[in-house]
Amino acid sequence: MKNSHTAVAALLIAGFALTSTTTSFAADTAATKAERVAARTEFQAQMDTFKAAAEARHTAAEAAHATIDAARATLKTAVAAATTADQKAAAKAAFEAAKAAAKATVPAKPVKPVKPAILVKAKPAVTPGS
Repeated sequence: MKNSHTAVAALLIAGFALTSTTTSFAADTAATKAERVAARTEFQAQMDTFKAAAEARHTAAEAAHATIDAARATLKTAVAAATTADQKAAAKAAFEAAKAAAKATVPAKPVKPVKPAILVKAKPAVTPGS
C-alpha cells in the first residue's frame, strides 16, 4: 500500500513539474516575443532616422555640387576676362573659397544602426560536402 502511495505522489509531482515547466516556457516565450517586438520597434525607429539623415545628406551634397559647378563657371569667365596674373589668382582664390564653403554645408555621413542580437536569425552551420 505504501508503494502505491509513493508512486501516486511521484506521478503527481512529475505532472506538477511538467505543468509548471510548460507554464514557465509559455511565459518565457511571451516575454521573449515582447522583447523582440520592443527591439524591432526601436530598431525600426533608428533605421528611419538613419534613412532621413542619409537623404538629407544626399540633398545637401547635390546642392553643394551645383554651387561648386556655378563657382567653376564663374571662375572660367573671370579667368577669361582677367588681364593680369593677380586677377586670375584672385578668381581662383574666390573659387576655392566658394568650394570650401559649399563642402562645409554637407553633413557628415550618418552611421547605420546595428541590428539587435535578438532580431538576428541564426544561420545554420555550413557542413562541407562529402
